[in-house]
Formats: sequence, structure tokens, C-alpha cells
Amino acid sequence: MRFSTSVIAAAGLLSTANAAIKGFNYGANFNNNQAKTLVDFEYEFNAAKTLPGTNGWTSARLYTMIQHGTTNTVIEAIQAAINTKTTLLLGLWASAGQSNFDNEIIALKAAIAQFGTAFTDLVEGISVGSEDLYRITPTGIENMSGAGAQPQELINYVQQTRTAIRGTPLDGKPVGHVDTWTVYVNATNNDFISTLDFLGMDAYPYFQTTMANGVGSASQLFFDAYHQTLGAAQGKPVWVTETGWPVSGQTLNQAVPNADNARIYWEDVTCQLVADNINLWYYTLQDVQLGNPSPSFGIKPAGDLQAVQPLFDLSCPADANPRSSVLLPSATTSSCNCMGSSTSAGLPTTRLSAPAPTFTHTITVTRISSSSVSVPIPVSSSRAPAPVPPPNTPLPAPSSIVPVPMPVPAPSSRRSATPSVPTNISPGLQTPLIPPTLIVTVNKNSGSIIAGNGGTAQLSPFLSPVFAFDIGQEHRGKICNLVFYTPPARPFLDLGPIQIRIPGGIRVSLLSTTTAGLDNGLRVNLGPVDIRLNTGTQLGLSLSITPGNQYNVGSMPCPAGQRVAFQVDSLLGLTVDFFQMTSPPLGLFMVPV
Repeated sequence: MRFSTSVIAAAGLLSTANAAIKGFNYGANFNNNQAKTLVDFEYEFNAAKTLPGTNGWTSARLYTMIQHGTTNTVIEAIQAAINTKTTLLLGLWASAGQSNFDNEIIALKAAIAQFGTAFTDLVEGISVGSEDLYRITPTGIENMSGAGAQPQELINYVQQTRTAIRGTPLDGKPVGHVDTWTVYVNATNNDFISTLDFLGMDAYPYFQTTMANGVGSASQLFFDAYHQTLGAAQGKPVWVTETGWPVSGQTLNQAVPNADNARIYWEDVTCQLVADNINLWYYTLQDVQLGNPSPSFGIKPAGDLQAVQPLFDLSCPADANPRSSVLLPSATTSSCNCMGSSTSAGLPTTRLSAPAPTFTHTITVTRISSSSVSVPIPVSSSRAPAPVPPPNTPLPAPSSIVPVPMPVPAPSSRRSATPSVPTNISPGLQTPLIPPTLIVTVNKNSGSIIAGNGGTAQLSPFLSPVFAFDIGQEHRGKICNLVFYTPPARPFLDLGPIQIRIPGGIRVSLLSTTTAGLDNGLRVNLGPVDIRLNTGTQLGLSLSITPGNQYNVGSMPCPAGQRVAFQVDSLLGLTVDFFQMTSPPLGLFMVPV
């Protein structure tokens, strides 16, 4: 099915006046871990240019600058691109720690020195990392997706990349990042987004198993994701860096992998992106070389790439007219377990990685009546030979935030803790929203941390999310309303970013940041301050949470220059999971007025 609107989304178009880029993703090795060499890359790049029914598929997205099996030798895909006049979206693998990223930079500099403008003129952009943030989310951890990287790590890597290319022919080339769309709509990643020149979006309706994800719904799901990413992109271009439909593999919910459905997806999504002039790297040309991946996304079957026919028709219908590719927003989630082929740095060789060793991201939790303990959050790592060092510093407060204890406001200065009356979300909402800096879900009984700063909050009679906010000095003298937003339900099967499993309400409490005189309870370190769990002052409540409403659960003088934290508890059995986002607003926000 095809959807159309009349408005062209300029933010999604190519950042130059030329036709949009079209290409494929290319891993550094085959499925048996054998490294691809110069002749292999040349063969693949040439095959992409001669696909029947297509024209102009002349770009290659790489995941690494390092030749597979080496420490920092330049990947032979660079010479192949020069030989075949194939443009490049370079990739620097960023989920294997600083030492490996140093080697990526070494290889990048070596390529500039070795090939000069013959190489740099082909570069469309540089992606720092690939799905690193997705892999540290609860979904990524559950899917055993391998080691990821924290936002501050990636910010540092982006800075290192810009420093490395300064004064070279690559200076001025756009530097961005590739990740799943759900990562970009997570407000806790806004600071990272602000450092980028472009956002590379990966989206696979096939993997959205909590939704109606048959191929007939795939176009709606994909462009919902694209729209949400545009809304979170801060005006940056959004490039589609991975998408596709498998030709074989396991049926996931309603998503059936076969060539006929891959053709439908190609027509409904790929052809529309081409018509809309949006940069696109499809996944993938062929993924069955020397192996048997499942699912397989390759449009070419096993055999001679330049001889065998594609598994489905690649021509686009004549009625694929330009449109915005932006549908009205609707709640969607992604359980995408999507990564590219591997390198010596530990990139996965297939899209579904096997269980691997773990490292821990530690958030300190103290039971006041006993000694301090560190509660580990398991994060899978696919790099067994050299475990990735865990991030060992808490999320810093912005430089303008002064870490002083947050006083509990007097009852007369805040709204009384009476049930909140819901109001419909205004479609023209103009009030600035302050998103949380950090989200931690805690088991109230045991003190164990269920999820930390991945954007996902879990709420049940036993699980309570804690939201920390950094309030800037510009809000001094204002009133801050604490508002819980729920987006409207989808017209069909509402299993989107908010999943209300058991209906009920919420109670929100302002948490104290001092432990003086307390002899029980739990304390969580939130960067510059500690907060006490289960000991807050009730700020407000709502007895029923339903889609399409906003709930003002409390008001207080804005604590300008401070970090303040709130605990949300379940009432009447409410059990819900939700993914904090800003467009449309979902979750807990502070709204200064």
C-alpha cells in the first residue's frame, strides 16, 4: 500500500542540490569470517551498478575503516571504490572502546595520505558508529545485540573525528551517526544529536514484532519511524542508512519473509524514498556468500553476483511521485536487532548475534541501613578477546547546573496532591518541554535496577521509574508544571511506544536529595546528587492513565540551577512500559510557565 501527502519534507532531502544517493551496505567480511579483499569489493560494487530495472545505485556504506583481520590497515574497499567510481558513506566502528577507535582514526588518516583526493572526493559523509546507542537500550540488551557505547563516548568520538580530518580534503564532509530511529526520539540523546551533521536512520518493520507488522503495514510503520526521526533531528538531514525486507528466514509475528513480500516492500518503501530524493543505503545486495544467514535480506541469491537475477523485480512503478514521506505521527516501536557485517573490531557477522560475554554499567544504589553495593546492568559484548571497558562515570550535569540539594517545597507553594484531571493534548503545543536527563527503573522491594538511562521506563506495583531533570538558570522565577503525556492511540492495535498492560493510575513524588537522619530506604546516585527512593513527598496523582491525554500531576517553583528527581509509582495495579520521546510527547516532562 502507498501513502501520500502534499508537503515535501525538506529536512529529509539530500543536503546538496544533486540527486539523492542510492547504495547498499557492505560488510568487511563474508559469513565464514573470511575477509573481503579488493577483488571482492570491486565485484560487489560493479554488480550493484548493473542491477536490472535500476539506475544509479553507485554508493557503498561501510561499517569500518579497518581491513578485517588487521589492527589498523586501511580497508581494501577504499581502493575498490576508487577503481569503480563508487561513492562512500564511511563508517568508524565505535562500540569496541577507545583503543579500537584510535585504530579507526589511524586507518582514516592513512587512507587520506595514501589515496588523496581520489578517495576523499568520493566521500559523501562519515558515520561515527552504528547502532551503538540501540545496543545499550533494554531492547538491545534483551536481543543480545553486543556491546554499545554511551552518548558521551560518542560525542567524544565525533570530536576526535573532526579533529582528525581538520585541514585535510575531508574537512567539511558531514560527520554523523547511524542508529535505530527509537534512539533519536529518546530525549536523553538530544545533546548527542546536536553534535551531528546528519542522522543515519535504521528501520525494519519486519522486526517490529509487538505491532501489526505484516508487509501491508510496513510502509506505514517505516514512514512513521522516519517522521518521528525528522521531528527529533533538530533540523539535521535524515539519511536512511539501513532498511529492507528479508527474502527468507523466520516469520516474526505477521511479518513473512519471502521474495514476493520483499518486492512489495521495495515498491512501497524503497521506490518512494527514491522518488522523494532521500539518501538511501538498502540492506542488502547479497548476504549469503560463504554462509547461510537467517533471516537473509539479500536481493541477489547465492551464486555469481553479475550473472544471477535478483530474487524480485527492482523496477519502480511510474506512479511513485515525490511526497513528504512524512505521515501523521502514530505510536510505533522497534524491536530491531539490526547491525551490519563484522570487522576485526567485533562487528556482528549476521544481523542476529549470539549470546556473548557481558560487562556492567554501574549505577550506585545504597541501602542506607547497610553498606554500598553496585547493581550491574548486563550489556552484551560480542568482543570476547578484549572486553570493552565499561563507562565508569555517571552522566554529568550540564555545566550550568549547580549540584545543590533540592529542597522540598512547602505545601502552599505547590499544587495539592489531589487527583489530576486529564486534558487532551493540544496538537499545536508550543510550550517548551524540559525532558529528563536520566531515567532509572528500580525494583522498589529489592533495590535492583531494571533499566538505566535507555529511554525506556517500566511501571508496575513493584517497579518504579525515577526521572531526573536538570533545570537551567533561565527558568528562575517561573513555575514548573510536572506533566505526564500519553499520545493518542493508533486506529489499529495500539502497541506503540506506550503499552498499557493493566489499567490504573500514577502517583508522583518529589524525592529528597539528603540522607541526613534516614536509617532505612534506598539511595541512588544521579550524578552530582543522591536521591532517596520510597521517601519522597507526594506531589500529585492521577487515578486513570489513558491514551491521548496530558496529566498535570503537580506544580512547584522552578528549581533553577538544580537537578531534581521524581519517583513515579503505580496506583490501582497500573502496569505499563513506555519509551520517553518528545515528538509526539510521551512520558514525564517539566513545563516552565
